[in-house]
Amino acid sequence: MNGQDSNGPSSDDKGSPASGFSLAHQKVELDLDFSEYVTGRTEIVIFPKSPSLKFISLNSRSCRVKNVKINGLSPASISHQDPCSQLSLHFDATINQHHILTKKIARSCEAVPQADLVIGLPPKLKIQRVDQEGATIRIPPHEADGKDSAATTQALTDASDAEYTPLTISMDFATDHISEAVQFVSGTSGSGKWPHLYTRGTNSRAISSAIFPCVDVLRARCTWDIAITCPRTVGDAIIQRTVEDKAGRLALQEKLQKQTRPAHELREMVVICSGKMVDENIVKNDSTKKTVSFSCLKQLSAQQIGFAVGPFERINLNALREADEIAKLGENAVDISAYCLPGRGEEAKNTCLPLTWAVDTFVTKYMACPAQSFAVCFVEEAGRDTAVFAHTAMCSTRLLYPESVIDTSNDVTRKLVHTIAAQWSGIDIIPETRNDTWAVVGVAYFITDLFMRELCGTNEYRYQMKLNADRVFELDRERPSIYDMGSYLHIDPSGYEFLALKAPVVLFVLDRRMAKAAGASKMPNIIGRIFQRARQGDMPNNTLSTEFFQKTVERFAHFSINEFMEQWVKGAGCPKFQAFQKFNKKKLVIEMQIKQVHAAALDRDLQAGTFMRDVREDWEEVFAGEVQPVFTGPMTIRIHEADGTPYEHIVQIKDRVTNIDIPYNTKYKRLKRSKQQRKSAPGRGQAEGDEESDALVYCLGDTLQSEEDIKDWKIREWTQEDEERMNAESYEWIRLDADFEWITQIELNLPGYMFASQLQQDRDVVAQMYALERISIYSGERLVSSILVRTLVDRRYFYGIRQLAAKALVRHATEEKGADYIGLFHLQKSFESMYCVNDSGSAIPRPNDFSDRQAYTVQCSIIEAFSKIRDSKGYTPHRVKEFLLDKLRYNDNSSNEYSDAFYIATVMRSLTTALLARSTRRLDADDIGVEEATELNAMHQFEKQCVEEIDRYRRMDEWTSSFQNLYCRTALQCQARLAEAGIIKFSPLHFMQYTRPGNYDMLRMEAFNILATQALFEDAQAAVLEYMVNCMVVSSSSYIRQGIQAAFGRVLAGRAMGLDHDGIVIDDDPAEATDLVLEERTNMEAAAAKKEAAKARRQNVEAAQEALMKELGEYPPLKRALWAAITYPQIRLEDMAVMLDFARMLYPAENKARLTLKYPRYWRVQKVGKGKLKFTHNGSVRTKRMEKWRPLKAGHAPVPSSGLKLKFTNKAAAQSKSPSAAKPTPPLHPPGPSTLSNQAHPGRVVLKIGRSNASKS
Repeated sequence: MNGQDSNGPSSDDKGSPASGFSLAHQKVELDLDFSEYVTGRTEIVIFPKSPSLKFISLNSRSCRVKNVKINGLSPASISHQDPCSQLSLHFDATINQHHILTKKIARSCEAVPQADLVIGLPPKLKIQRVDQEGATIRIPPHEADGKDSAATTQALTDASDAEYTPLTISMDFATDHISEAVQFVSGTSGSGKWPHLYTRGTNSRAISSAIFPCVDVLRARCTWDIAITCPRTVGDAIIQRTVEDKAGRLALQEKLQKQTRPAHELREMVVICSGKMVDENIVKNDSTKKTVSFSCLKQLSAQQIGFAVGPFERINLNALREADEIAKLGENAVDISAYCLPGRGEEAKNTCLPLTWAVDTFVTKYMACPAQSFAVCFVEEAGRDTAVFAHTAMCSTRLLYPESVIDTSNDVTRKLVHTIAAQWSGIDIIPETRNDTWAVVGVAYFITDLFMRELCGTNEYRYQMKLNADRVFELDRERPSIYDMGSYLHIDPSGYEFLALKAPVVLFVLDRRMAKAAGASKMPNIIGRIFQRARQGDMPNNTLSTEFFQKTVERFAHFSINEFMEQWVKGAGCPKFQAFQKFNKKKLVIEMQIKQVHAAALDRDLQAGTFMRDVREDWEEVFAGEVQPVFTGPMTIRIHEADGTPYEHIVQIKDRVTNIDIPYNTKYKRLKRSKQQRKSAPGRGQAEGDEESDALVYCLGDTLQSEEDIKDWKIREWTQEDEERMNAESYEWIRLDADFEWITQIELNLPGYMFASQLQQDRDVVAQMYALERISIYSGERLVSSILVRTLVDRRYFYGIRQLAAKALVRHATEEKGADYIGLFHLQKSFESMYCVNDSGSAIPRPNDFSDRQAYTVQCSIIEAFSKIRDSKGYTPHRVKEFLLDKLRYNDNSSNEYSDAFYIATVMRSLTTALLARSTRRLDADDIGVEEATELNAMHQFEKQCVEEIDRYRRMDEWTSSFQNLYCRTALQCQARLAEAGIIKFSPLHFMQYTRPGNYDMLRMEAFNILATQALFEDAQAAVLEYMVNCMVVSSSSYIRQGIQAAFGRVLAGRAMGLDHDGIVIDDDPAEATDLVLEERTNMEAAAAKKEAAKARRQNVEAAQEALMKELGEYPPLKRALWAAITYPQIRLEDMAVMLDFARMLYPAENKARLTLKYPRYWRVQKVGKGKLKFTHNGSVRTKRMEKWRPLKAGHAPVPSSGLKLKFTNKAAAQSKSPSAAKPTPPLHPPGPSTLSNQAHPGRVVLKIGRSNASKS
């Protein structure tokens, strides 16, 4: 369906290009120069929508165009407004004129960019209606080269798709602002980096027009022909980067031809691009360049075109398929490859192992892939982990990991699988309007998570989905709905992150509700049907709307979901429930009351991590979505009654308070939960046991049951009173929302032993998570600690549950309530039993063995739990510190096939956390005793050992690099935290050495994050401040620039909210005022006002900005550094937008321009001779104003005779004499040169000057 009207902008793209025509085809020729300069040519074929079309509007954000032709004719007019030319002010401005620059770039920062290039159609050009009888129309050939302007992919177009004859717009273009959309990685000789480039891509803003002129709107789609000219070898790319002028390059090439070039410089450059490669040739007139051509038969928008050029190695992932899988897929098999820089092929292969399985799963379950080939390209300095384009995805090398690393595999795999899923939902299918973005994003992540379920198992899938749902519950406060959020994605990048988090969870919840009604999951079938409808052409331009999605769901579900959509998609917030229950013995019912209490949420403090988003949304007047006063829908209540049988009851939640009576079914005696039954449950006989023991089919946490274990592990069992209370209960436990149909938080009022039963007997990992959450509320209980340690050491539990159990044991590692550090004992005992060898009564850690990944994950969790143990004073017990130091000092990874980098990092962070909780007493204090001084001295000596051990790993990483410099990065984190606590001294120079270009990007970014503290705004670190601000715009790495900008935003947020700032530390318990002393009352009032102001800046965006402007608005180093960054000549548009946001927060806008005028100087004159005078300035400046000379006004007084008279000898002149008023005497001045000419008429005038008789006398 080429050239159809629907491929133009939708209704929410007002002001965008392509309003009077539709796209048919575009041909692009790019000549990419590694000096970050691009030239090219493009031809765009359009179909007018009316014969009255007068102008063609395109996007050309930073391209200078020339030789514009329309069907071979010169246009009537060309209007081009380059946003990149608006990045400076043409007067002597200050940072207070930031709003002027903001207005200049606003048109390019919108969600839908406005037209930059407007071309007027030539008067001779006539738009004619298509001949319907001919059935087809031919796109006219270009006159210059004689080739068909639609190239090979679209020579003929169905006449039914176009009403008027096509127009071909051709032009040449060039741009030196290509870094707006293309990331160049410098590969100069000796830099240690391979030269390569790639398109960056964004989730919200259109930046393709920074590469070539186009219609930069997502819904403007057409077919493509792309030809990319680039250096042929690595050495050619290095020459382009080193020498910019052509003559210099030729001279250098001639010189290098006589020398033997290094082998790596002879490596061929590889071009990866959207579409199918159709040709590759060496440029005729320049053997150092080659041209690779690609063709896209699928309609794509300019934003979906991506490419990369570099010395990439290709890994054929098709080889991972089995023969039967290839036969099963047939023609639907997708050619999938991975590309990486030299030397990282094994890492790329290991990282991409699941991708072939993923794409085959999507093809089998849903629909054939829209692209016959797909490539994953790993590149450096990428700001985002992944950027999805048609047929390809640009992924950061930060995602690569070798076989020896297992810690990052799940997260990386999900990100990579999503790039494949987005080929269906995101590239092939796009949102109809920006508000429909949630559906496209949600579908892509939903099918990604379904594949992760196949890969990792159901428990992992439900565990992660529960964590995501809890995260949504915490974040979805004072936020727009996911339906409205699509229109605000351009304001802040975090908006897309939240959308990608909530949308798939909403679809998961909807699927659970449909499964409850239909008995099976429906969402995969619904998604497959949507893909099929798009492939059949039933969705105009393959756009998905919320209404179409809802209708498709209702057709499969056979019930209306309008209420669900209004609450979860078009509404904001999540419900919170409180439930109370009571068993009515007379009626044999369970009386239950369920309340919704989410409306009573308290005011929340602003968060440093989201402060910049809050500020931007406040400026753009983005309002929070309306929270539903009452959320409605079905809720499944599962009651495990006394005989152990679960009974489900579906309740419709319709009101804020729901009262229900649930019938009771059990008529048998209660199942006794005695120790003997738990002991016999795992190995009960085939025909033995009574009715009660037979009911114990599934019971976790029944370890450590022998008398010896109970004694060694200090296990506390249920008391007789507890047993009697449990036996008196009419049910084992009650579970609300048993089928996970809500994104909510539930507070269920049940006794603790019921949650213990749920933890041990319910198979669902989500139920176990909720039970552990409720059990963790109890602190300092030996019985609860015993339940938790049994959960921790039971390998049948899912590893995530065991992690939560280790975390919960920290609450019982205390002296309170007679616990006597029972939690600490259980944690240490668990670690020793699972990871140590008991020899001669002492536990010696075993050499590392991470082959059991679940055991390894639990090991790290126990280490982290140790670091959070505190005594009654809030200090870390010394034996905890010794335990952690020993694990760091005596770590043995010699026989382990997996890397211990993440484990060592966990131990270092845990040891640092433990060291921070210490006494702040000083040895030189006046009131310190001998015993206390001895303890403090021992503590300082121990801290010195810990610091040396941490620094040993930092130095070790400089000799033999760990995975991603993890040793050094973690050591720097620990040193910064220790310096903040005063244990060691903070030296900015120590951390600044790691920020230098040439170090690993993640290490550089870690150092920048450490330097980004409130100390930046002190005079002692003014140089560090200016250095960081400069790097925000000057650094060539997108990852570094965006990372520093985010870190600096957090620093400003902390200052705005008053965090870590002495000026707002308020005593929560001020001194009690009395009526007797007025001064105390005044102090109380001042303290109260100060406290209110501090609270306001913590909770109110406007108050926080006002406080920030007051405190830092006049700090000269910051003002100077920010303005220098904003006026940086090569600043990128997106970086300028961020810097202007900082300026807007700090400085008031002033509508004034400062003009610079030169003072006048005094002149001096020198006689040179021969009638020449020399005028020069004498160096003195005149600052006093001088009155301007004005001619005197005519007076009436008689003019005194000067004794001179004129005698006219010409008769005509004598006869014409008449009296006249006297004229003022002009000021004396040197006579100027005059010219005389002969007068033919009225005659010759002779002046005779002589003295009168009067004067003689």
